[in-house]
Amino acid sequence: MTPDIGDRIRLIHSNDRYTKLKRGDLGSITDVTYLPEDYGGQAQIWVRWDAGSILALVEGQDEWEAVE
Repeated sequence: MTPDIGDRIRLIHSNDRYTKLKRGDLGSITDVTYLPEDYGGQAQIWVRWDAGSILALVEGQDEWEAVE
């Protein structure tokens, strides 16, 4: 299920080997876009992380959970 703008999420795993984010970091979703079909068409979940960075998570590649 794709989360909505404004939802809070907790990072479980990111495939981005350059990020300094770690498991358990929290953030707020700022946008949801989609990759072109040629690149899989997955949702990109753009997050402003509480740690100060902005990083998109890719549905099916990265893992997160909703925070109530």
